[in-house]
Amino acid sequence: MVPEAVEAIAVYVGLLRDIIMLVLLLALLATVILTYRKVSQAIGSVGRIVKTTEEMVASVQDNIVGPASKGSGVAFGVGKVVAFLRGSKKQE
Repeated sequence: MVPEAVEAIAVYVGLLRDIIMLVLLLALLATVILTYRKVSQAIGSVGRIVKTTEEMVASVQDNIVGPASKGSGVAFGVGKVVAFLRGSKKQE
């Protein structure tokens, strides 16, 4: 049989162990929540960057590539007409 003092000490040690475990679990939970918030902000930022990049590419395509390709098509057509009028033939 265990003396009462030893039993009381065992109860207090068990209680202290449980309290420490709860504090550590709360700290772990807080760390997970803070990490989740940071990662969510980073993912949101990446999404905004991708959207801005898509808008920039579309703008470049509309304002630079589109007119340039139209101009090259006109130049190609003019070149064909001039070649036809000059009577040039393809070299074989």
